[in-house]
Amino acid sequence: MFLVIALVWGVVQVFLVPPLQVPDEGDHWFRAWALTDGQFTADRQGKITLPAGFTRMADLYMRLVEAGLPVSLEGQAGFSSYADLFNSAGPPGTISVASRVRTYGPVGYLPQALGVGLGRLVGAPPLTCFYMARLANLFAALALLFLAIRLAPFGKQLFVLVALLPMTMFELASVSCDALTIAGAIFYIALILAESRRTTLRRVDVGFVLAASAVLLNVKPGYWALVLLVLLVRPTQLGGRARYAAFVAANALLVAGAFVIVFLLTATEVRVQAAGAPQAQIMFILRQPMSFLGILWSNVQNGLGTWTSESIGVLGWLRIPLSPVAYVIVLVGGLGFSIGMKEEVSEGHWRRVLLATIGLVVFLTLAVALYAFLEPTGSGRVFFQGRYLAPVWLLVLLSIYGLRFSNIRLGQPFVVGVLLLLMAQNFQTLISAYHP
Repeated sequence: MFLVIALVWGVVQVFLVPPLQVPDEGDHWFRAWALTDGQFTADRQGKITLPAGFTRMADLYMRLVEAGLPVSLEGQAGFSSYADLFNSAGPPGTISVASRVRTYGPVGYLPQALGVGLGRLVGAPPLTCFYMARLANLFAALALLFLAIRLAPFGKQLFVLVALLPMTMFELASVSCDALTIAGAIFYIALILAESRRTTLRRVDVGFVLAASAVLLNVKPGYWALVLLVLLVRPTQLGGRARYAAFVAANALLVAGAFVIVFLLTATEVRVQAAGAPQAQIMFILRQPMSFLGILWSNVQNGLGTWTSESIGVLGWLRIPLSPVAYVIVLVGGLGFSIGMKEEVSEGHWRRVLLATIGLVVFLTLAVALYAFLEPTGSGRVFFQGRYLAPVWLLVLLSIYGLRFSNIRLGQPFVVGVLLLLMAQNFQTLISAYHP
């Protein structure tokens, strides 16, 4: 069911949405093309080399990108049609273009580069290569999501729901590396849940988990904390506590090691806009953790509603909201799929708490990554966008999946917890207003 709906939805959207209309899609397109020329990262100046025929496209895109591309490029200087913009022969030689996604490793661009490479191999023009990159990205992400749904030991409906959110599908049917980021994170969650249900883990299982940790949690910075899901595996599955400790440590070290390698390979001698170096931001967070948490909490209060709607779907360059009915359907469906399904789930309370806790920790590591890589030192903003949170929402929904709130032992703590949070929020509002 998922594959049929997703293929129809995705393929139509590949061609329905005009080129460059997904956030940062031009930057991702440049990286995918450069990868087919053997440029795995930007140079030390943070630039990539492209054919001179890309000059008009790069000039138009870079001129508009800071404010976000308008829904239509008609009337913009340098634009007559997408065919002319992409396929312009241009002068001979190459150009250097500053990459705004240079801190990302090459893994998130492999499917797109495959599509571009196949197009170039048969002599297709760049615009055709662009659509081939979108299709390859879509197929790779859908394959991961299909496997995730097959692997998930429970809550398959939730995996389907998150995978088919309008925002998720918008990213999957693009050239953005967010497609592999989201699909990879969801696949990783399903993989660990499935492995945690086995009686024993074979060597091939252990090797597969280690490879997934190193690769899928480093497509983009911030999703490292998903590796904590390996705590769901029991020592008895690995033959004892010593092997279990080695398994957990190896996963953590591989995630950290892969990040360090990518960080070093993508280091440049320039800074993004006015942003300080990531090292300076991380030092600020380490030295003043409470200040950073205060900044994050302020952003949560001001942005949670926006992030939630963006998670469901605010399309284009975050300017095209869905119908209000669509948001209601997703919110009601999410809660209904979580607590209304009659599937028997054997997850104990501690495993549910662990899932919810890991969701929160992933949110924090995302905040650290966004603050370190995108914001100037001491900034009061954490630049979240809703699409980043798909794995977080999935973990939260899985943590309550199958709970029966008519059970008084579960229902009362839930109600009391909600009321205490409401009371704390009320006090904070009053203190801010009357005792600043």
